[in-house]
Order: sequence, then C-alpha cells, then structure tokens
Amino acid sequence: MKKNLLLLFLILLTNQLFSQETIKFKKGYVGISLGTSVYMGSEYRVVETVLNTPRYGNSTAHYRPALSIKSGTFGLNLNLVDAGYDIWKGIGLNLRWQGGAYVISKYNENLLINYGSIMIGPMYSIYLNEELTIDLKSRFGRSYFGSSHEVDYGSGNGKFKTEFNYYNPSVDAGISLRYNFAKKWTMINNLEYQYFYSGMRESLDRINVSTGIGFRF
Repeated sequence: MKKNLLLLFLILLTNQLFSQETIKFKKGYVGISLGTSVYMGSEYRVVETVLNTPRYGNSTAHYRPALSIKSGTFGLNLNLVDAGYDIWKGIGLNLRWQGGAYVISKYNENLLINYGSIMIGPMYSIYLNEELTIDLKSRFGRSYFGSSHEVDYGSGNGKFKTEFNYYNPSVDAGISLRYNFAKKWTMINNLEYQYFYSGMRESLDRINVSTGIGFRF
C-alpha cells in the first residue's frame, strides 16, 4: 500500500513539474499584426471651409465645408511590436508599438489622418487548452495624432496644405485570442477600443482589429 502511494505521489509530482515547465515555456510571446482601424470619434476637420470652384461641388457657393473624417471611417492599423508575458498565474504585462492611418480623397481635396503609440499595461491570460489562450488587456501610454489637409485649386492657383500634430496620453482595452499552431509559434487575433486624449472638443477614439503571428518563448 505504501509503495503504491509513493508511486502515485511520484507520478503526480512528475506531472506537476512537467506542467510547470510547459507553462513556463508558453509564458511569453512577441509578434507583429496587421488589420483595420475604425474611427469612432466625432467629425473632425483640419480646416473648416475651402474655396469653391465651378469644377467641384456646388458652384453657386463661394465656400463649402472642408473634407472631414467621420465615425465609421475605415483605415489601416499596424502593430510593429505585439507582445505579452505571463508573470504569475495568468497575470502579466503586454506591450504595443503601433501606427495607422486614414486616407480620404474627394474632389480636389486630400485628407490624411495618422496615429502612433507606445503603450504598456496589465494582461490576464486564460488558458483554454494547449492551443487556445484568451488575453484580457489594458494599456496606457503616449500617442501621436497627426492630420494633414491639402486642396489643389488647379494650374496657376496653387496648392494649400494645413497640418496639425498632437502628442497626448492614451488608453485602450481589449481582448486577444491566440492559437498556438506550433511549438514556438502562435496566431494573434486582437480587438481593442482606444481612447486618445485630444484636448479638443472632438473625440478621436477608434476600434482596432488585427491579426498576426508571434514567436512564443
């Protein structure tokens, strides 16, 4: 009886040590991801109005509202560094270095909205099985928001360009689903809502959706 209990104890101890080593191996990942960004803020214009011409829009008015970005506009989102690490029992940290842009063109106007940020924050990982992991994330950091508006009045009339840049705090929260398709590789799927403090009357929030690949360590 004692021998059987000792054997059972050794089996359980070996299994526990093996499990710890396995979890230790899977604690971290670093990768890159790409996807779409959906602008969720208020309507934003770099300039309020532009001079109207017979070639564009309503020719009876001297001025028309300038091109703007509105809620629901789609853009590009790129995460150059998409990383996380489980420090203790699913509780860890995650890091993100990202950028993106929205490009809108109409008539003789071009509007470019771009952003970038470096953010870090807590992460809680839920291990569904050896292949699937859910990460609940929140991040804080400093972000860049840039806007550029250009209007071309044609030959002889010239181009007019106006730019604004902002550097302010930002915060986001979201969820990731990781699929470990190989011993050292994982597929990363992200969904996040990001708030950018603009210091203006306009809100410049966005939803980012991305998919990528990461190296597990």
